[in-house]
Amino acid sequence: MIIAYHAIFTTYGTWLPNDPRGSYSKEIYNAQLRMSGKIKYGRQNPVPAKKLLLRFWAAATPYISRAPFFIDDNCRPIIAAGLSRVVQRLGIKIPACAIMNDHIHVLVLHSRYRIEYLVNQFKGAATRALKLKRTPWARGCWKVFITDTETLLAAAKYVQANPIYAGLPAQCWDFITPTPYSRRSGDC
Repeated sequence: MIIAYHAIFTTYGTWLPNDPRGSYSKEIYNAQLRMSGKIKYGRQNPVPAKKLLLRFWAAATPYISRAPFFIDDNCRPIIAAGLSRVVQRLGIKIPACAIMNDHIHVLVLHSRYRIEYLVNQFKGAATRALKLKRTPWARGCWKVFITDTETLLAAAKYVQANPIYAGLPAQCWDFITPTPYSRRSGDC
């Protein structure tokens, strides 16, 4: 039985199907983008050097339909406010969330809503909060179905550690539901 979902959704143009960091894409539909490199299925370990990533993005960016969207420190609380509105409106519980520079991790306890629906609600609310006319989000999301508390605890720790690992401050958002799996407000 599913007890939670770990969803990851990316901003547009920041994690392409043939990204050297790897992806779970099976096809590159843009013929010009396909020339920038082959798909490396799954996350690549070790993570490629930043220099390689910058070369890839420089080569690939001309072939995407619009500029990549990156989340900065000014956008993060605005996006969080949009996510908070969805949490309140739908009455869902979020034990952990990390708003990164190019993607968002959200851990959602099981509810009556499909995770794909929730991710679309999050994307729409964040886009409206940012007052953008065009979505800054890539299509779809990556999701993991969590069926036991041990995995839920590991996912919560992983999500909470993401900003710190990336050199960002710890994140404590007002929509996080205090559970044994969530960061306590004093931990930030």
